[in-house]
Amino acid sequence: MVLPAYNEQDALEEAVQAYLKALPADGIDDFELVIVNDGSADRTGEIADRLAGADGRVRVLHNERNLGQSASFLRGFEHARGRVITWNGADLPFDPHDVKRMLERIDAGADVVVVERTDRSAYGLKRKIVSRANVWILHLLLGSRFSDHNFVQFFRREVVESMTIVSRGVSTTAVEMIMRACRGGWKVEAVKAPYHQRTLGASTVTTGKIFRALGDTIRLWRVLRKEK
Repeated sequence: MVLPAYNEQDALEEAVQAYLKALPADGIDDFELVIVNDGSADRTGEIADRLAGADGRVRVLHNERNLGQSASFLRGFEHARGRVITWNGADLPFDPHDVKRMLERIDAGADVVVVERTDRSAYGLKRKIVSRANVWILHLLLGSRFSDHNFVQFFRREVVESMTIVSRGVSTTAVEMIMRACRGGWKVEAVKAPYHQRTLGASTVTTGKIFRALGDTIRLWRVLRKEK
C-alpha cells in the first residue's frame, strides 16, 4: 500500500495505524505500507520516520521537494515489493477494511481492480460537474468503460512492471495505467466501494486542479492515439 503524503501531519498517523490494525484483523498479514513524504513543510516527514522506526511493515521515501501526487504515486509503486500494489490517500478516502474484498478479486483472476466510488454526495456542485465532465471525456476519447479512474486501484506487480508511464498529471497517471492495462490484454475489473470524506487535515484538491485535469486528459489522449 502506497501512501503519498503532502503536509498530512494531522492525518498520517491515524491512517497508518488504521491499516496496521485493519489488515491483520481481516487476515492479511503479509503487507507493507510505503509512505511517500512529498517534500512536506510540516511534521509529516518526522511522523513518517517515527512510524517506520516503530514498525517494520512501514517504510518511508522522502522527496527532497514537492513533486506532486503523481510523481509520489509512481515513486511509491517503483519501490513497493508486494505481489499486489495499490495506493490510498493519507486522509483514508478508501476504507482499509475494503482491501480484503479487492484482493479476493485479484485472487479470483483479476489482474487489475478499479475501485469505483458509490457516493460522492460530499462533493461540492462545481466539483461534481467537472468530475462528471472528465469521466464523459474519458469515455469519449479513450473508450473507457469505468465510472471512476482516480479513486483507488489494485495492480498485480507484473502489470505495473509491464508499463512505461508518461503521464505526470495528478489525475491522469492512474487513468493511463488503467487504459494501458486494458490495451495490454490484462483482466481489468471494476468493484464498487464507499468513499469516505476527510475528517482530519485539509484537502489539497482545488477547483483549479480539477480543471487542469481536463487538459491533462486531452494530452494523454494525444499520446495514446499516437501509439495505436
